[in-house]
Amino acid sequence: MQDITEIAESLHCPIRSFPIDYLGVPLGGNPSKKDFWNPVIERCQNKLAIWKAKFLSFGGSITLIKAALANLPVYFLSLFKIPTGVAQQIEKLQNQFLWCGNSESKPHMIKWDIVSRPKEKGGLAIGRISQRNVALMGKWLWRFPRERSALWATIVSSKFGHGLDG
Repeated sequence: MQDITEIAESLHCPIRSFPIDYLGVPLGGNPSKKDFWNPVIERCQNKLAIWKAKFLSFGGSITLIKAALANLPVYFLSLFKIPTGVAQQIEKLQNQFLWCGNSESKPHMIKWDIVSRPKEKGGLAIGRISQRNVALMGKWLWRFPRERSALWATIVSSKFGHGLDG
């Protein structure tokens, strides 16, 4: 332990224990737990709090949801499978902002299942968080056989086996 303290002091680095945050992602946490996702939910809530939805048109609210709210959790979604309850909570925030703005409650004109559909199917093309999660996670399956020599692929192969080609 003495050596670690000396090395940390010489590098001017603090000594920490898990879980820690690295690039905004908690390392050592459990992504299947709701607490792990609290930073994402808080970021969405904070973003909503600064917008004055009552001064926005309906189209402006849709644009903000698509441009910002739907994209805030992308980094997390590309690395971890989102629990169903967390996805529902984020979509509830989006739904409330669309129909109610920052106020307490108003009747929702259309079900979220319809609003989130593609425009060709009668929706507003906002999309579902869980479907975006599956697509972003699928990116790794596509990259794995193409980037065999990358450090991340080598680590995954050594930890879990060789994967797609035996």
